[in-house]
Amino acid sequence: MSVSNTAQLAGDLRINQVVRMTKRVLGARFLNDEDFMPEISQEQGRHLANLARRARGDINTPILILGVMPRSGTNFVRDLVSKHPDVAADPGRLYEFPLLHAAGDAAAFTRDFLRYFPRNEEVMGKYDVLAMLAGAWFRELQSQDDRKHILLKCPHVQDLSLARHIFPDAKIILCLRDGRDVVESSLKTFSRFSLTSKNFRQLADEWRLGTEAIMTFDNAGENANADTMIVRYEDVVADTHGNVRKVLSHVGLFEDRFPWDEIDKMPVRGSSRSKVSNDDRWKPEAKSADFNPVKRWASWSDSKKARFDRLAGSALELAGYER
Repeated sequence: MSVSNTAQLAGDLRINQVVRMTKRVLGARFLNDEDFMPEISQEQGRHLANLARRARGDINTPILILGVMPRSGTNFVRDLVSKHPDVAADPGRLYEFPLLHAAGDAAAFTRDFLRYFPRNEEVMGKYDVLAMLAGAWFRELQSQDDRKHILLKCPHVQDLSLARHIFPDAKIILCLRDGRDVVESSLKTFSRFSLTSKNFRQLADEWRLGTEAIMTFDNAGENANADTMIVRYEDVVADTHGNVRKVLSHVGLFEDRFPWDEIDKMPVRGSSRSKVSNDDRWKPEAKSADFNPVKRWASWSDSKKARFDRLAGSALELAGYER
């Protein structure tokens, strides 16, 4: 990270973030359950959804792809869904849409707003601004193409309990990937010399927390709902056609309009095995004959496998992965 970027990051930090960033830089645990699943009451959820709907107006059903964390396959799922002719991916050139991930910043803005006239707290909730912003932003993005369904993605599920309230009626796809492959890919992809880099323990911890949050939306989970589905990256790789059909059914798109013959010709984007770096890594590259992004962790030493199991083995089991 450059000196100017480091200075900007330090300037943007709020007091409550300083402790977290310090822990992250020191290699300690810096995330907890509340970061992924803040408590939202039913009444609060209904209120936020109503605010978002009024700000959004009548638009086509939006599609959101959220990943358990970076390197979890959101690009692959996005590229697949975006091939449907009724989908407008990355509207407004928003290649990532971390609005949910910025929920804490929206809450901080609300606190600043209330500080100038505290009585406004009688009519404003912690996430009201976030819900109204989400709705208005979706309306603006939809106006760029009123015929298609807008598709946005983000490789994070922090503040996931807010998603169906600030994005009401949107079709949400939650992407899971084996945490060991996520850690392996992350360590190979991102620089270890950045202040914001994460070590093995931090990555495993983040994956566990994100997976536990996602699995509450499973069919038998406490947050299960018709607008949210979970896909496992490995399943999509193994049976791409079958899983694309499930996704299309979930979001309400017609199968017969999908270009099925293009799936096997799809290039690779963002592979940790790519020989290019930085922004060029995310450009399409031809898929090699031996390309296999599944179970790369199998080459780990026994001690490394055991370490991950101690840190996140329970989440592997919860998500249906072998321990």
